[in-house]
Amino acid sequence: MVLKKIEKIKIRIAEDKDFSPQVVLELQKDFEVDMAPCRQEELKEIMEQYDVFWFRLGFRIHEGLFSEKNRCQFIATPVTGIDHIDEAACNKHGIKIICLRGETDFLQEVRATAELTIALTLALLRNLVPAANHTLQGNWNRDLFRGHEIYKKTVGIVGVGRLGRIAGSYFHAMGARVIGYDTHEDFPPNIEKASSLRTLIMESDVVSLHISYNTSTHGLIDKKLFDYFTKDKILINTSRGGIIDEEALLIALQEGQIGGAALDVLQKEDKIGEDHPLLDYARQHANLIIVPHIGGNTYESFEKTELFIARKIKHALNLH
Repeated sequence: MVLKKIEKIKIRIAEDKDFSPQVVLELQKDFEVDMAPCRQEELKEIMEQYDVFWFRLGFRIHEGLFSEKNRCQFIATPVTGIDHIDEAACNKHGIKIICLRGETDFLQEVRATAELTIALTLALLRNLVPAANHTLQGNWNRDLFRGHEIYKKTVGIVGVGRLGRIAGSYFHAMGARVIGYDTHEDFPPNIEKASSLRTLIMESDVVSLHISYNTSTHGLIDKKLFDYFTKDKILINTSRGGIIDEEALLIALQEGQIGGAALDVLQKEDKIGEDHPLLDYARQHANLIIVPHIGGNTYESFEKTELFIARKIKHALNLH
């Protein structure tokens, strides 16, 4: 890609909280860097003023943001899943997306989401949220919160890619039997291959999702598959919200068809409000935990990924 001839390449970093100072210094060697938050409704104007728009997950990039006045040529987002960006619109307007998708070797060092998978599993199995709230109310009755161990359980990993393998290795190290389902044949030795997704669910105590979100995986965990869950099985999702049919999950929870769920992601996260049906259920029941997409939200991950994205931008501009 040939950048338009301009005096100075301008980068707008829209989500600047906890942005790595080291990366800012790296970028300032070659670019004019503006670090300032903005609102979704300001993006069209920003696209006309900056060559690079850098953000994490706080915005939606769509066709309506681009015009003939568009100056932006790079969208930079230090994440692997880019369902928040309309790729077809970016391609149409000649905008290159700089992200972490496909960066397998680098991403071996970014493990925050796999660690959160373990944390959510333990929180659900050990009743940590209701136990903590119970104690804060001045109570001390341990018998109300007897839980379960990971040791000797069967954990089903749906999607045996980078994160699925890492999460599987953590579960394996904790003494679980780990099985997996994926369309490819290359499985690590510590994950047994399940013949089908249905079989995986039937054999697992914990089902953990680690697949990419696209049209083929939208609503993958649906009513038919929830029929294979039982009240002693739990579901963990640190992937993308659209992979689960949320209406079917709510029904399965209400009817006791599933033991519980822990979700780092929901569908349409930019429109989540307090009236969301799953949030309403979680307020009244201890077997559903929902956190606001914090899987990769660690200081270590931010610094690693931001530096990597900065270098990818330089490489794209032949500045390396």
